[in-house]
Amino acid sequence: MKSYIKILSVALLTTVATSCSKDELRIYDTTQQLDAVESVNDPFLLASVIKQTSLFYQNMGFDNRRLPSAVQHMQSNYQSGDNFYSGFKSPIDDMYSAMNILKLIDGSIGLAEKRASNAHKGIFITFRVLLFSFMTDFYGDVYYTQALKAREGILYPKYDKQADTYAGLLKELDEATALITSGTEPIDKSYDLMFGGDKTKWIKFANSLKLRLIMRASGKLSDAGARMTALLNAPLLTDATDNASIAYVGTTAENSWKGGTINWGSVDEFNKRRPCKTLVDKLTDLKDPRLNVWVAPVENPWTTDKTKDGQTVTTTDPNGFSYTSKWEYLDASNKDISAQLSNVTDTDKLYVGFIAGMLSDWKNGNGHYNTAAGGVVGNFKVSQFSQLFRQNKHNLLKAQIINSDEVQFILAEAAAKGLISGSADTYYRKGITNSMLRWGIKQADIDKYLAQASVALPSDKAGQLAKIADQKWLALFTVSTEAYLDLRRTGLPNIFSNGRLSGYTFPLRYRYPGNELGQNRNAYDQGVSTLSPATDNEFSKIWLLQ
Repeated sequence: MKSYIKILSVALLTTVATSCSKDELRIYDTTQQLDAVESVNDPFLLASVIKQTSLFYQNMGFDNRRLPSAVQHMQSNYQSGDNFYSGFKSPIDDMYSAMNILKLIDGSIGLAEKRASNAHKGIFITFRVLLFSFMTDFYGDVYYTQALKAREGILYPKYDKQADTYAGLLKELDEATALITSGTEPIDKSYDLMFGGDKTKWIKFANSLKLRLIMRASGKLSDAGARMTALLNAPLLTDATDNASIAYVGTTAENSWKGGTINWGSVDEFNKRRPCKTLVDKLTDLKDPRLNVWVAPVENPWTTDKTKDGQTVTTTDPNGFSYTSKWEYLDASNKDISAQLSNVTDTDKLYVGFIAGMLSDWKNGNGHYNTAAGGVVGNFKVSQFSQLFRQNKHNLLKAQIINSDEVQFILAEAAAKGLISGSADTYYRKGITNSMLRWGIKQADIDKYLAQASVALPSDKAGQLAKIADQKWLALFTVSTEAYLDLRRTGLPNIFSNGRLSGYTFPLRYRYPGNELGQNRNAYDQGVSTLSPATDNEFSKIWLLQ
């Protein structure tokens, strides 16, 4: 515990009370750093950085509904405007959450440097790039070169232009891979929560992150194709097990999946999140075996066949979770049912999604008339997520940053666009395969899925990009940061007018945290000035989109 407290001291070195002078700060820094060097080792720091960063990313993929709802993987069933992007209308403090982890990372880089722990320093730099890229991708211009320099007297750092930040991040990743490669110290298996001490996989992670950033900025980089081509000969996350993610322990709130019983003791919080109709319909249309891994059958589905009224169906999914569904005849002579007929969208289906853009506190989705029995979050006519997501831990539940299937889809897109050589179809099929294997689908079922004409890539470029985007969007389920940024970048899949969303504009960025306006006004004003239009709202375009 003493070492852990000292680690936090290092992590907080850049947080400065306004009453401290620069000299006092330097003296305090020096003392705390010396203490930390004596008692904190690289493996402990590595475990802390991995855990905090992974949990930060994953919480945005299921716990926080803003991004999952925006990309139509999820819709809110109660008390949330996230179904129509309301969460983007106010300043968002996620930049500060990222900075809190970056304080720990920068302290760790400094300590690794003092010890000549090159491999650890390279890994820490990779995480540094990941979090700074998150900040600039979601906000636009942010502090970068002057960030984390409070001990040097820079209390109000300037914002760097996004183009300069991207150039710096890509350069840092080159440094990271060189350091990991040259590092001779061992990476402790027990503290390496992500790759179990496998240095090659850390190099793959850094290279794959670089590939992701190059594709994201490909519209602004004249040499994007050459940069990607160079990475084809470098180690990348390729195999289905090559994923930058960590497993949940399931013993405390912090180390458990957010939807599980430890974090959400009441099932109501779980029931507020429903699979979106966009997701369910796509999975159903493609006969995708991930459907019954992710989605539970409707408890009380509508039927237009009177002979099925009251009949039950028992379903057991691939993970052993069982469900009972009871058909209900859509009887127009019943005045309660008749009043809801105009709201019924899906009949004779066991899997039904919540309509995109529907009011989240409107309890009558798909004509669910019996709201008294369902309670404030119940809806017997719309699917819940699988009970898999109600567990505290499971071998399929991971805190994810980047998976090998995402890497394959990036390569598929690059090949389809002619940015790299190679077969777009090969990369595309590898992406689908890796995603399905990651979710426990059997190879025989994957082969059957890939044999469908509806899955095959067409010959034309536009058709290929649309298919690749569809499958990547599915593969990014529960990785909502990347699903959002991809949807924003490509406009694919074209889901922006689905359901009740035709009157809403898709948001393009996060608004800066409110404290920036009050405490770092000069930098804030400069950052806003580079937006198009120069207004701090969710519709202004950052450099990547201009």
